[in-house]
Amino acid sequence: DYDGILSAAPAINWNRFHLQHHWGPVIMNAGGNPVPACKLAKATEAAVAACDAIDGVKDGVIEGPKRCTYDAKALVGTSAGDCGSFSEADVTVIRKLWEGPRREDGSFMWYGLPRGADLNALWTSRGTPLKPQPFPLMLDWFRYFLTQDPQFDVGAVTPEGYERLWDQSVEQYGMVIATDDPDLTAFRDRGGKAIVWHGWADQLIAAEGSIDYYTRVQQRMGGAKKTSETIRLFMAPGVTHCAGGAGPQPTGLMEALLAWVEDGKAPETLPAVRREQTGTVTRSRPLCQYPLVAKYRGSGSTDDAANFVCNSGF
Repeated sequence: DYDGILSAAPAINWNRFHLQHHWGPVIMNAGGNPVPACKLAKATEAAVAACDAIDGVKDGVIEGPKRCTYDAKALVGTSAGDCGSFSEADVTVIRKLWEGPRREDGSFMWYGLPRGADLNALWTSRGTPLKPQPFPLMLDWFRYFLTQDPQFDVGAVTPEGYERLWDQSVEQYGMVIATDDPDLTAFRDRGGKAIVWHGWADQLIAAEGSIDYYTRVQQRMGGAKKTSETIRLFMAPGVTHCAGGAGPQPTGLMEALLAWVEDGKAPETLPAVRREQTGTVTRSRPLCQYPLVAKYRGSGSTDDAANFVCNSGF
């Protein structure tokens, strides 16, 4: 139906990411250890501090979260302010949040939030006694789609029950609402073009879900080069869900799409800027076509996009 599509932080893999939203409460309840908000925030802060300079530039942003292997074990015994000190049990939960849903045998189910994303957006614990709070949108998925029981106690889901509901969600709703079909041949054959971008620090939809989809599109559509003639993915370091965060925000998106659709000029990069409240640009960076990343040339201001080049690694 469309000549061009611009997609930001797409809510694809719907039948999986809704279940991923409940991963935190499941593991916290199973371990009898709801982790308070200030500890989750401290863990994210520590990961950013540890991995910020991986790209050679210290700017408060993890440029390549997949390259960040920071282990929260370093936090055991350290203080999280009013939350007290980190325990081994706290670190176990934090590791699992970053790792993402796994079956009881340890095998992969889905992606977690990358280091640098706000863990509290989905998995805040509060109250007395402390209790993990289910993400509101996810509740309806469990109650009305999976169990068809409006009174279903989502907080009582065990790891075994979670695994069973996961499989039901994937099987029952894959063709109905997942919207993750990688076959874009009809769109390609009529000349369609799509630009997809996702913030690496997205706190609501795991950024790696978009990478997973894009990889499957490449496999279905004849490889990376052929796929890039139709659809291109750009990852935005430090950007949260659709906008916000410490990273420069993508700009000129519609202009890039129009240039591709109407003039045949495919975007190699997307411009991204960080502004003060007055609107003054304080930092600019190129967003590179995935899997390339922006690498500092080694001279000039690290706040100027002109001093960065897209590269396969840092």
